[in-house]
Amino acid sequence: MMSNLEKEEILEATIAGMPRVAEAIAAVPIEHRARALDAAEQSYLQTLQDLGYAEAATRKWVSAVMFQLLEKMEEELSVAT
Repeated sequence: MMSNLEKEEILEATIAGMPRVAEAIAAVPIEHRARALDAAEQSYLQTLQDLGYAEAATRKWVSAVMFQLLEKMEEELSVAT
């Protein structure tokens, strides 16, 4: 069983990786971005489920992360233009 410290480290690594994920999604052609965002969301959901978090907490956390990811992606797109 994974300790709370190990779970926290995984979540921190996930958050730390968001700028790279946002940059990668911003680089995807616009017609494929929705699919890329969905894939990122599913990956985040699966990670939290694998860590044993409850469904409600998982959905809430992923929703907040996706909001931040969208903001970072928009920043990447505005810098690129």
